Amino acid sequence: MVYSAGVPSPSPITSQNRSGVPPTNLALAPVPPEHLTPHDLVTYFRCPREMELRHRQREAWRTGHPLPAIGSVPPEARTRSPLPPPPIGHLLTFQGRLDVFPTDVLIYEDPEEDGLPILFPPERNQTRAFLQRHGHTLVDPSWGLSGRPDLVIRRRDGSLVPVEYKETHLWERFHEVHGRLFDLIQVLAECRLIEVTWGQRPRVGIVYYGDGPGGGEREGWVELAYGDEERAWLEHALLMIRQDRERPPIPSETHCSGCEMNRDHLCPQAAVPFGRHRGDGGDRAGRAQGYFGRA
Repeated sequence: MVYSAGVPSPSPITSQNRSGVPPTNLALAPVPPEHLTPHDLVTYFRCPREMELRHRQREAWRTGHPLPAIGSVPPEARTRSPLPPPPIGHLLTFQGRLDVFPTDVLIYEDPEEDGLPILFPPERNQTRAFLQRHGHTLVDPSWGLSGRPDLVIRRRDGSLVPVEYKETHLWERFHEVHGRLFDLIQVLAECRLIEVTWGQRPRVGIVYYGDGPGGGEREGWVELAYGDEERAWLEHALLMIRQDRERPPIPSETHCSGCEMNRDHLCPQAAVPFGRHRGDGGDRAGRAQGYFGRA
């Protein structure tokens, strides 16, 4: 006899069902974790309801079925994400063009991302070999994470560095639509993807701000360590997102005015109509779309 919680049950080896046929082994395969991307982490940090609506919208497009209904919203309003910010105690900030050394090699570039800076001559661009062998998307099956960094650089000492490129300037509209923390969350997730893909943990990740609208006059970059603390934060963040069955909205004029879910009339909790923001004459939609499109 096999016992579970004090209740005897038939042994799966010796017992038979009513037909006299020994039962088959009914062990279930483990359920894979909910698939997430670096963009999902960014969106959840901004507004969990936006991330959930994006997932449901993509599923509706994929299946051709109506958009699944979402649960009711709790009466209390949230003003910030339930996800704590990432650790940024080991953050360095630099001004000017991103340092690329003669011994550095580009080993990965997102082929579907337009407008990336050309930092390497052809003889130091080895991206084609990797893409032909592995494809465009980096996948971590154990953590249920996948995504595409903009660039991955191999330094002279063999270390790998993900580079996430942003067209804006680092300090322009810093605490509004763009937000440094969004970018750091994204590059931390990309560090994990590199760790799994190449079997080597990056020491740092870089967010490079090219200042495209300003012609590069105010470009710069930030370098964030990817150590045990940052890796533990990322693992906790993925677990927290998957355990959150509520995924509440975080109404905000700044975010709601440029949110595509608000534009598509999928979020009745939006703080303002899409494209409208007090104090800017209502012309914020284009700017917000541009920023969010690259978040």
